[in-house]
Amino acid sequence: MAASSSPPNLPQYDPQTLLNSQPVIVSVIDPETHRVQFQNETGLRKFGDIACHPCYEKIAGNASPCAFCRMPEALATGGIVSSEVALPNNQYLLIHWSQARTADGRVHVIETIADVSEHKRIEHSLRQAQKMEAIGRLAGGIAHDFNNLLMVVIGHAQRLIQQLASHPSRHELEFISQAGTRAAALTKKLLTFSRHQVLEQRELHPNSLLREMEDILRRLIGEQIQIVIVLDPKAGHFLGDPVQVEQVMLNLALNARDAMPDGGILTIETGNMDVDEEFVRRHPGSKVGPHIKFVVEDTGCGIDADTLAHIFEPFFSTKEFGKGTGLGLATVYGIVKQSGGYIDVASQPGRGSRFTVLLPRIVKEDAEPDQPTDDAAKPIYRGTILIVEDDEGIRHLMGAVLRDEGFEVLEAGDGNEALKMLQLRRGHCDLLIADVVMPRMKGAVLVQGVRAMVPAIKVLYISGYAGETLSANGVDDQAAFLQKPFLPSALTEKVNELLSASSTQTQGTRQSSTITR
Repeated sequence: MAASSSPPNLPQYDPQTLLNSQPVIVSVIDPETHRVQFQNETGLRKFGDIACHPCYEKIAGNASPCAFCRMPEALATGGIVSSEVALPNNQYLLIHWSQARTADGRVHVIETIADVSEHKRIEHSLRQAQKMEAIGRLAGGIAHDFNNLLMVVIGHAQRLIQQLASHPSRHELEFISQAGTRAAALTKKLLTFSRHQVLEQRELHPNSLLREMEDILRRLIGEQIQIVIVLDPKAGHFLGDPVQVEQVMLNLALNARDAMPDGGILTIETGNMDVDEEFVRRHPGSKVGPHIKFVVEDTGCGIDADTLAHIFEPFFSTKEFGKGTGLGLATVYGIVKQSGGYIDVASQPGRGSRFTVLLPRIVKEDAEPDQPTDDAAKPIYRGTILIVEDDEGIRHLMGAVLRDEGFEVLEAGDGNEALKMLQLRRGHCDLLIADVVMPRMKGAVLVQGVRAMVPAIKVLYISGYAGETLSANGVDDQAAFLQKPFLPSALTEKVNELLSASSTQTQGTRQSSTITR
């Protein structure tokens, strides 16, 4: 039995109805006259009339094709050829040409036009997000290595200042220390941009934060600019570092001020926003869920498209040389991203700028009151400390600082060397100070090995990195941590805190055991 040439019960469709239902423009063109023979309804809605189609104009004597036209190539090869066209109004069209023959053997050209502007915009946004991520990793790596050098410089300068209290060179040493501290503040901004900075997050309310900042904002902005603050009473709470969020708002406000040298209006708003999947699709890097929003809008000079593409990059600035570091908006970007949020900017030259900061909203509405701190002097406990740090300069500096405080200090350049030391000492050690990222053995892996020998040992992690890098290397959020560069005083304070707590717990355990007897 011969097979049927077509499937049975196949529905019959009118070709013109099928073409009219397509979301793309479909045109049938006579290759000799360039006259449009047919256009579907999508094309008619776009051009209004067949006579308005560009190819129709060719019959007036202008037979040369458009610059982007590949119709001759489609006719010559018999295949499908494509061209992507960028229009002046930031619209992108994807055009396909192919040839088709009619029943009488005549050749026509089928042209389809699809508007891919939205696709191109999303693709561009995704490339920008990927580029910012790569720049962040580069900036974070440079800042991390530079911080190690600064820590050695600042630390030794501080020690010499203490030792040479009345020496004539003390003044020069203070200058060295101050310069190192300013350099460390600069690298801190780079680490903030790369999201390698520690955030002390707590529950905040956007309206309360802006009310507390209102006076300083008005002083910084000046009288020539009118500030309008619109607070949504229904705005929810969010989790953030208050100092860092204030820095975000200050930097955005100062950026708006600089865009309005002759005065204008600065509007700051708060509110809620529920981010859906459609928003995420259009804004790569954002996340679905409830958010609070800060909107900072100005009536200034605006930003062109080329500048917008680089606006959050570190050291990129449109200001005159010497009038800006180019780290203001880069710092804003880093803080927002590390806080799990998203920042969007919309601007056109001469029409001002609008920055929208989205931060994840939390369900809990009532912030817990701050716990009272115990200002009573804590006992200082001396003991044995093992420092494991692959940077020799930092390791020796920390050893010298802690020996000055009366501690017995052991130093190791990596995890293997540290474990051998503990084995020789039969596990006698009170505190382990371990760098998070080290060659041969990560800090978290070392801690597991050390605790197998000394279960009760206290641990202090140190690193130039923070945030996601710590968790990626196995460091728990609750672990004791110091971020480089830190001053000698910060090191001794943290060590005394950990060992004093250890001593208090030990005494409490012994007392409890005695009472039980």
